[in-house]
Parts: sequence; C-alpha cells; structure tokens
Amino acid sequence: MNPHSATFYLNTKKIMSITKILITEHTREPTALLWSAIAPCLLFVLTTLQHPTPDVATQSYTASAAWFYSYISASVAFFGFSFYLIGRRESGFVRSFIYEPNSILRFLLAHSFSYSIISIAYASLFYLITKPLYGNYSIIEPLHLLACFYTSYLLFTCIGLGIAALPIKFSTASTLFSLMSFLMLISGYSGATQSFMNSHSLILLNPLYLSTRLFNNELPLLSSFLATLAAALGALYFTGRYFRIQPIWSRY
Repeated sequence: MNPHSATFYLNTKKIMSITKILITEHTREPTALLWSAIAPCLLFVLTTLQHPTPDVATQSYTASAAWFYSYISASVAFFGFSFYLIGRRESGFVRSFIYEPNSILRFLLAHSFSYSIISIAYASLFYLITKPLYGNYSIIEPLHLLACFYTSYLLFTCIGLGIAALPIKFSTASTLFSLMSFLMLISGYSGATQSFMNSHSLILLNPLYLSTRLFNNELPLLSSFLATLAAALGALYFTGRYFRIQPIWSRY
C-alpha cells in the first residue's frame, strides 16, 4: 500500500470511528429524540385522528406529512447539527486537540456524517409509524420521501452553519435554537391544519414552506438536491477554514 492510500485509509477509519462515537452520544440525549423524532409522530397521529376524512387512505400521505418531514429536517439541522457544533467547538476536548486543519476537517466530516445518518433514521421512523394511517407501505414512496427529506436537511444545514458561524456562546445558542424549534413546531401544526381545511394562505417567510414544496413536487428534486449539496459542501468548507476555536495550550 502506497503512502497516499495508507493515509486515506487511516483518515477514513478515524472519521468512521468519530462518527460512531457522535451517534452514540446523540442517542443518549433524550431531549433531542423527543423533539425531533417522537413529537412529530405524535402530533401527526393526533391531527390525523382529530380531522378524519371519509376515506383517509385515498388522501395524499405526502401532502399531509410534508410539513412534518420539513420540521424534522429543520430540527435536526438546527437543534442537532448546528447547536451541538457550537457546543463541541467550545468544549475543552475540542479546543485542546482539534485545532489543526486536518483534525478540524476530520471532526467536521464525522459531525456531518453522524447527523446525516441520524436525520435519515428519524425520517424513516416517522414513515414507519405514520404511513399505516394512509394505507399500506410501499417501496418507491419512502425512497422519494427520503430524497426530498435529505435535500431539505441540506438546505437547513446551510442556514445552521451560517448561524454557527456567529460569535455566540453555547448558552445563547441553546436559547436561540430552542425558540426556533418551538416556532417551527407551531408552524408545522398550522401548516398541517390548514391543509386539512383546504386553506392555502401560507406565510411566505416561513422557512419550512420552501421545504414542503419539494415534497409536493412543486420544485425539481434533482436540481434542488444538487444545489443544496453544493451549498452545504461550500458552507462546510468555509466553516472548517474559519472554524472558531481558542486552543488551550498546555502549561507544561
């Protein structure tokens, strides 16, 4: 094995190891699981049962669930990806050992991979729980939904990286993202109830609105995915280049 291949293999192994650690750490946080995974499922079930239709199986599951998928993607990108990026950035371990360019790159890649996996897991869980209310499972439908979902997640990741670049501390970020999470939950509920009442009066400034258009086939999926992917990679690059840290140098 040549030196370049050995270095690539070693870096890949380190990134996968860090990714596994970050996923394990996330699963031990019940608050994130509650607001990003369980709450949307419960709210969707309650709103569906509260507004019954003559034949719910004939209704569009995608149109009814679009707001909730958008909320999950935004919640993971904001409250998870960006919020914990700020927290880990200010932690003693990161500030002590992750200050060199290669270390920062490995950390950011592992952080991105871990929350990509977590977001897909949450979306899959939501589909498995809520789809039976609208008929049987299918194979093509979840693939399309996950593609729209991940595109939406990349969109909110770009916004989250912009917020993470701000000179704010962990406590300030906690308040900010908690407020944003609450507002998105309320807007998701409003969007869902409006769809049941056949009302199309949407607040254009709602950041979830653009995401729901992906699920409703009002925006081209492929071009949207390529655009958000390029934007997310660019935002991740600038995040790594201008990563806000204050290394704690050893006194000895």
